[in-house]
Amino acid sequence: MAISDGKPGHENQSLGIAENLPNPDILLLKHNLKEGLPEAILRCRVRFLSGPKSNPENFLRKIFTENEIRRLKDHNPKAIISAGTLSAGPCLVAGYLAGAVTCVCMRPSFLPLKMFDLAVIPEHDNPPDDQNILKTLAAPNRVTPEKLKTEMDAWSGEFPMEDIKVISWIIGGPSSSAAFDSTHVLKGLERTLEWAGTNGWKVWLSTARRTPVELESQIENLANKYPSLSWLLLWHRDQRNPLYAMFARSKLAIVTSDSVSMIAEAATAGKGPLVFRASKTGGRNVTKQDRMVEGLFKAGYGSLASDPESLNEILLKMLSGESNFSILDDTQRAADKLLELIQGISR
Repeated sequence: MAISDGKPGHENQSLGIAENLPNPDILLLKHNLKEGLPEAILRCRVRFLSGPKSNPENFLRKIFTENEIRRLKDHNPKAIISAGTLSAGPCLVAGYLAGAVTCVCMRPSFLPLKMFDLAVIPEHDNPPDDQNILKTLAAPNRVTPEKLKTEMDAWSGEFPMEDIKVISWIIGGPSSSAAFDSTHVLKGLERTLEWAGTNGWKVWLSTARRTPVELESQIENLANKYPSLSWLLLWHRDQRNPLYAMFARSKLAIVTSDSVSMIAEAATAGKGPLVFRASKTGGRNVTKQDRMVEGLFKAGYGSLASDPESLNEILLKMLSGESNFSILDDTQRAADKLLELIQGISR
């Protein structure tokens, strides 16, 4: 079972692990907890009081409806998976009620990792070396060969059908934790389009929720100028997610450095990635995004382009061979570890 706070990135981490278990039968429950004093008090009660463990059903009534609690009990899950601080407390209490293994992705605030049977924590968060902690290079996600094929089939009627060589360009946007310079990103995209036109490649592009609307307009202007940009989806006009289908069809994915989850998805899909630094300086401080990207590169996944001028050389180097890129297996490793715990309890 997966518990969600409604954030797609968090939900995809939990579902990604669940879907990599054998013969998954997944129940997804969503809560409406918000950051603030009531939720902080809830976490205090989970951590320090006996009530959530001795009478979990009564405690869960503060989080879920009676119908959702009934669904949880009828489902009788072997494992409860969550991601993020808001879902960590509900995960623990649901585990108490169901007698299930609890798994949290990311380090939750205030709730110690030792309270969970398994904690899946990226190395850039500096997790301790404890028996219940699985260190990953990036965040778990829902990329699998089967899902890539399914998504490609679903989108095939919208993509150009000619036999072409494809590079995916994935653009995020500014956030509180990542620098983003639209002018810098646009120059990097234009260099790619010039290179692709000269070397016989096509570029498929998708923007995201955080992408500035003005940047999307400028990208559309480039599509009119460069035939090598043969397909694009602008999020503020079409809020569907084509990434998995794009990955299935492309050889390489270029992803802006602010997009941690999309970088992880591209690496899991075996599409490099080529991470393009989304600002000239990358910000004054070294961010979690920077540490994650550095860890991926050290482990042999992808390359980094810091400026538009370096893109052509890196593209040529990454695309000159026939061999495929390494596939990041963080999600499968997490699922395998969780399965060991489930089977240990079942014996």
